[in-house]
Amino acid sequence: MRNLTFIFALFVSNAIFSQVSFSGGMGFLKGFGIDKTFTGLNLGVELPRSPEVTFYGRFGYYFPRQEDQKSTTLVTAIDQTTNPFSLQVQYARTLNYVTIEGGTRRYIGNDYDNGFGMYGGTNFMLFFNTVKRDYDKRDINDLVEWKDKYQLPVNEQDKGNIISAAVGLQGGAKYTIPATGTFFFDVNLQYVILGKANNAVANNSQLYAPLFFIFSLGYRKDLY
Repeated sequence: MRNLTFIFALFVSNAIFSQVSFSGGMGFLKGFGIDKTFTGLNLGVELPRSPEVTFYGRFGYYFPRQEDQKSTTLVTAIDQTTNPFSLQVQYARTLNYVTIEGGTRRYIGNDYDNGFGMYGGTNFMLFFNTVKRDYDKRDINDLVEWKDKYQLPVNEQDKGNIISAAVGLQGGAKYTIPATGTFFFDVNLQYVILGKANNAVANNSQLYAPLFFIFSLGYRKDLY
């Protein structure tokens, strides 16, 4: 029994670690109906199941973008003798994306680690958004720098989070150069099946999209 367990463990180990690839690159995220494009970076890992089919995982971070439309809030003086006692201040919300995706790829034209080929597959994605209010440094009339002398309303939140799950399709192309690595480009189409905001700040974001594309360009190194 001990020998069988050892043989099984050795087989699994060889299947998992005989070949693995790590990748890195840049990406662009564009939501339907959203006029902003998010720019980011990604890191990934890929494990071949066969020469034509692989499992992959990828982590991405897309830098915050700011809404064009601003809102207004009322700040009040910390010191009761400050004049004026209250000011109107404008703010715009910012939003970023952190994505974690995984799925399968099927290669056609050439194998996973050979020459030029194309690939496609399905995936599942978890992604997280941080929504922040970016307040102007000066009041609405551009007269007073308020942050040291004034305070926001007690119950006003300036930050929120969204957690979402999405399913998607992916298609791309790659070119493998022997002893050098693989250069690739792919496109994801992601559809949100579940999304939850933790407060009104996050819930009112104008940059969140339930349907979006991710364009990725990068380099993959195969390890044997």
